[in-house]
Amino acid sequence: MLSAPSVTGPRPGDAIAHRTWLLGPGNPHLIDSFIYEHRWSYAIDTFGSVHTNSPDGTVYLGYQPDNPNADTWTIAVVGTSLHPGWKAVFDRETPAELVLDLLNAMLNRTTR
Repeated sequence: MLSAPSVTGPRPGDAIAHRTWLLGPGNPHLIDSFIYEHRWSYAIDTFGSVHTNSPDGTVYLGYQPDNPNADTWTIAVVGTSLHPGWKAVFDRETPAELVLDLLNAMLNRTTR
């Protein structure tokens, strides 16, 4: 005989907790303090886009809010001879807070 697994959670008729999720582009200036605090180099091009690099040159962060042909946010990591690099791209509706969370997670993550 099979028995149903025990599942914890709300019961029928229980109130469901309301959760507010981040929506909209947020405040891109939140990234400024990260760039300055961690001594990333940066350049602003003639279109107003911001291009930054980590001190060791292995991570790129691009912010191009007015370029219709580019993703608004790009984080790219340089690969090695053993492992390919990667990039994450975010559109203009991605909250800047999430981009900052990813940068902080990358910084605080230990290497393998």
